[in-house]
Amino acid sequence: MPKNKGDVLVVGIGSDETNKTYKGSSRPINNETLRSRLLAGLEIIDFVVICHEPLKNYNMDHEKLIKLLKPDVCVVPITDKSLNLKRKLIDSIDGQFITCRRNPPNNIKGGISTTKIIRKLR
Repeated sequence: MPKNKGDVLVVGIGSDETNKTYKGSSRPINNETLRSRLLAGLEIIDFVVICHEPLKNYNMDHEKLIKLLKPDVCVVPITDKSLNLKRKLIDSIDGQFITCRRNPPNNIKGGISTTKIIRKLR
């Protein structure tokens, strides 16, 4: 859905350090290089940005990225914990803010969660 809303699709991911801070010292399982390359390999994605900004209230801080890119459209999952903050950021640059559902592969209930995989392996 995001790609059909604009000309260029940029995906921001949390750095390894951000993930460690947010989810614990054993995370991430896949490092930022691998995660960014996997996403960049998807034909629909034009650019992947690794976000190194510190967490604010245990949420990734996208303010720097949004202010740098000034997107015309920003698509955010409806489950995003920073939904209202991101909406305000996009409104401040006169962008269009769109929420979407997360669509897990093959409609797997609950999607794919590294945390759930780790729990299962223990």
